[in-house]
Amino acid sequence: MKNKLILTAALCLLPILGIAQNTLPDVEVKNLDGQTCSIQTILDGSPVILSFWSTTCHACLQELGAMNDAYVDWIEEADFKIVAVARDDARSSSKVAPMVNGRGWSDFSFYLDENGDLSRAMNVQTEPTTFVLDKDGNIVFTHLGYTPGSEEELFDKILELQE
Repeated sequence: MKNKLILTAALCLLPILGIAQNTLPDVEVKNLDGQTCSIQTILDGSPVILSFWSTTCHACLQELGAMNDAYVDWIEEADFKIVAVARDDARSSSKVAPMVNGRGWSDFSFYLDENGDLSRAMNVQTEPTTFVLDKDGNIVFTHLGYTPGSEEELFDKILELQE
């Protein structure tokens, strides 16, 4: 009886604990031009910082802004790219491109996950959620939320992958 209770409790906790995918899934997203493509296209043999964000998330905007400011220096030290996936749904996704362009975030690749398929596949439940992927698309680090300076931790993980 006690074992059944423990097993039941463990099964109930699995969704809460967020058992996530270990590699980048093959899920379709849209680029900012509205063209559908596989998120796998971001893999080109170099590590990736993959950030899930939305236009209404203040912490997301801070994180992307901080990474944008640091990117010029970072790219001199490491071969990698930054990809940002907007979780805005179809009603608000039209705000993404103007925001990206207005903030001058031209060094990143941006995609839309309007239907949430990629977010679900990667078990993204909060914003910002940021992953560091190795050159093969394996998730090597996950960071939830943003505090000033936490972008440096992401870059440290990228540097580790350069070795």
